[in-house]
Amino acid sequence: MKKVLLSACLLFLTAPSISAQVAVRVDCSQWEEFPLVKKIGLYQTPLVSKAWIDRDMSKLSELEARSMRYEMACGKDDLYGQPCVVGSAEKPAYALSAIDYLLSQARKNCPVLVISHGYTPTLLQRRPTEWAGFMDPPTDLAVWADINERFAQEWQSKGYTNSYVEVWNEPDLTDGFFTGTLDDYLNIYEAAAPAVRRGYADIKVGGPAGAFNWWHQALTDRVKAKNLPLDFLSGHAYGPDYAWQLDGMRTALNSLGRPEAEMLLTEYSPYVAADYQKDGPVERAEAAMTFFNALPGLLSYTDLTHVNWAQYIDPGFFVGDKLGLIDRDSGARKALFYAFKFYGWMPADRRQLTIGDNHIKGLASASDDCVALALWNTATDERPLSLTVESIPFTSGTLEVYHIDESHNSWYETKETTLSKSRTEHIETTDGRLVLDDVVRSRGVCFVRFVADGAGKLFPSVRLGTILRTHQWFPNRTNDAAYALFDPETWTVRLSSNKDVTGYALVGIEALRVPSLLKVQGITKGTVQRRTVNSSIDIRIDYQDKSGAYTKAVLFHGGVHTDRRKTLLPWGTRQQPDEVVEVSDLNDFTIDVAAHQPSDFSGRVIISFEMEAVGTGVKQRFQLSRGIAVGVGAVQQDLPSSQRDSGPSDATYNLSGQRTPHTVQGINILRNADGHTRKIYMHK
Repeated sequence: MKKVLLSACLLFLTAPSISAQVAVRVDCSQWEEFPLVKKIGLYQTPLVSKAWIDRDMSKLSELEARSMRYEMACGKDDLYGQPCVVGSAEKPAYALSAIDYLLSQARKNCPVLVISHGYTPTLLQRRPTEWAGFMDPPTDLAVWADINERFAQEWQSKGYTNSYVEVWNEPDLTDGFFTGTLDDYLNIYEAAAPAVRRGYADIKVGGPAGAFNWWHQALTDRVKAKNLPLDFLSGHAYGPDYAWQLDGMRTALNSLGRPEAEMLLTEYSPYVAADYQKDGPVERAEAAMTFFNALPGLLSYTDLTHVNWAQYIDPGFFVGDKLGLIDRDSGARKALFYAFKFYGWMPADRRQLTIGDNHIKGLASASDDCVALALWNTATDERPLSLTVESIPFTSGTLEVYHIDESHNSWYETKETTLSKSRTEHIETTDGRLVLDDVVRSRGVCFVRFVADGAGKLFPSVRLGTILRTHQWFPNRTNDAAYALFDPETWTVRLSSNKDVTGYALVGIEALRVPSLLKVQGITKGTVQRRTVNSSIDIRIDYQDKSGAYTKAVLFHGGVHTDRRKTLLPWGTRQQPDEVVEVSDLNDFTIDVAAHQPSDFSGRVIISFEMEAVGTGVKQRFQLSRGIAVGVGAVQQDLPSSQRDSGPSDATYNLSGQRTPHTVQGINILRNADGHTRKIYMHK
């Protein structure tokens, strides 16, 4: 490995000619919308064998995928895991071990499962002796409901938390998956959704997994009229245009009036049928370029919580399409797999990127110990690059450059079975600036990663109890709205006011058995303003008692919040917090969860993150980890031990070690010697 020491720049002598170079510049000091969160998951069809599952599911560990969708395909008894319901309508029996095996293997590396409950089991088919009988509506909706309840109980027993159930798959594709009418489907949903909720109260239920968007409004109308559960709308899109599907779901959800309801794109591929056949573009290197080209638009829909890319392993048997990341026959990783891998390697926080050529597109991101850049070429000729990276947050590390094109890392063209680097160098800089030349070839990808010396795992998994479900809130469903994003694998929350001056960004994590101490580390970007009485950036914990009710809430803030705030949280106690705690540094403190818990605490909490009415362009990131015991108290600051709380109470020590309670309008306000508020207790 060659070591090069430069203060201003690095120039690779082996790079292509600099004539007609495309200028590319990354500024790591400037943050951009929208974060590169890993909401692009995968879809696995039931057209798979156990041998392929055993061969390929472990490869998920190489990707930073957060979700896996699986279509159960009940009643199609020639597919994997079927028949899963046997017996009679009077006495159904269940054979779910094969499906559980697939889901358990996927769950090892995907914390979220999306399980499609369809189609009609043989015992409820109108044409049980015909292959197409699975497409008919069930003969007995009461039994259908019981089957859905039993499925949901199975997912709970297996620990498939923070997950989703879709009712049916593409019922609006009436020549492929459903022979009934729209009203038949609405009746199916009306029977199944409450049953799923009875079977597993924490799993999210929705539908219709539409091939088109014309059934969304009818479903939300029925849900609203009958007050049915609907935690999300889902749809599918194939081809480069997906906005029609997402915008259709937004319209229907706006009419429903449930800001907590999500959108899921549970099958997506940028290819139409003619292009995803064997030997087509989806098999080739250009699939990596097409993958990256879809990302910016998908990420801009911040109310789109999961995308399941079609597909993970190529579908097998008599199906001709080759959409997968994994070749079904050989198990080889395709160019598309490596595109997913590179995206997974990119830190989530996006950085400013300027490119001097309309045919070259890109994404750039950075963390404290990594800078990453993906560039892709939509043209049919190669483009030399002159790349400048500025304000790098570290001074030395290892630079790696990879290419995906017809000659590199494309199994279809090259038959390479391992990922290869184009170059690797150890770099030391003294001014945080790096310059290099490279090339991005025809319809190919150039990926650059610079990792700091001594960096550990870039995206370490964090385990802080069991995440039962994530609560979302979308009061304004536009791409300019404020938003909140949570990563269940790293326990990282990202809030942004975006372009919304008084916008409300909110996300909640309902969890069981969180540590008694939670360390909070964060960063704030932009100019925070107090625009209204509701302005706030805060973290709130709602505690559940053993009766199952949320009875106490404690809010932590860093000074923007005021006691005049009227906003009520839409979950938890749904009331103003019982205690309000101001900390000296919201970006570096430890919450003593146990110090605030009620005497009959069930062990279940909702941890919510709020940003409201702070002006435009403000970003807040919070990273949670297990706290280290340094004393006992409500909030452990970086103070000398003599100035820490000796125990939970309605007073706290100020910086001089003196208790100085002061009462205003029935609220105990405890001030430091300099008048700065440290803790406020609000009593109902």
